[in-house]
Amino acid sequence: MPLDNNTTVADIELPAYLNFDVINAPKYILHQGNGIRYRENATEVIDQWGGWLQDATTTYKPVMYADQVALVKESLIIAGLEYEPCEIKWNYTANGGQMSLHLTFPQMLITPQVGDAVAFRVTVYNSYDSSAVLQQIAEALRLACLNGMVRGDSAYSTKRKHTTNIDLNKEATKMQLGVEAFYDSESQYQKWTQTPLLTSQVERLFKATLTKKKGGKFPYTVKTFDELMLDWRRTSSTMGRNVWSAYNVATAWATHAPTESFIEAKRRERSTEVSRMLNHDLWKEMEEG
Repeated sequence: MPLDNNTTVADIELPAYLNFDVINAPKYILHQGNGIRYRENATEVIDQWGGWLQDATTTYKPVMYADQVALVKESLIIAGLEYEPCEIKWNYTANGGQMSLHLTFPQMLITPQVGDAVAFRVTVYNSYDSSAVLQQIAEALRLACLNGMVRGDSAYSTKRKHTTNIDLNKEATKMQLGVEAFYDSESQYQKWTQTPLLTSQVERLFKATLTKKKGGKFPYTVKTFDELMLDWRRTSSTMGRNVWSAYNVATAWATHAPTESFIEAKRRERSTEVSRMLNHDLWKEMEEG
């Protein structure tokens, strides 16, 4: 699925509806019979209009959306991507408590197999309501189905609590390494397309990783397992029974999460599960063929 737009890294700007101040206000609680008292070591995080976002300790120091976006933009510029065409997509909750930014670079492509293009992507997460820590990830996006290509390592990502500082030079270096790793991954993906798998191998992998659970009649979640295996049969019928197909089934499960809640939270959770799968012994055996 080609991406068509004329924007570049130079055009990245925080939308006005996400550019607001956050205030740490004293936390007061009602003591029965004793009136309202100040609660020590606690604050309420509110927006500039008085809307409540979360309770926090007095040490809570949010990384403001505007500051994070400026850092990402500067990191990309230092990495030499200032005028690289990119698709800019924002997701956010109604009160602005959570936000994500997806930057897809349609001209930075690798091709695991003929007709199957994968683009470089940078994903950014942040929140003021404690639902997510700050994250910045250099990754890839399969254009045929818009699957996010999850990695098994974290060398090209940043994950921070809101009480720590971020070094711009380190972030720029990570971004550069992420670009290099993206292009280097092409040969690995191509190898996966040539590494055959049995359906029984995929079943064992999914039972031991993505659907594994404790307790109950089965040691795995039957509904999720059945959905994954149905997708395996569909995907492998067109792409072949190989490691690349199994990988795409897993990343599709992570990317296209249910929407009953803020979808980014579920995507992050599932992406973490896929990353663990890629470090599992069964996956490593499959890779070796």
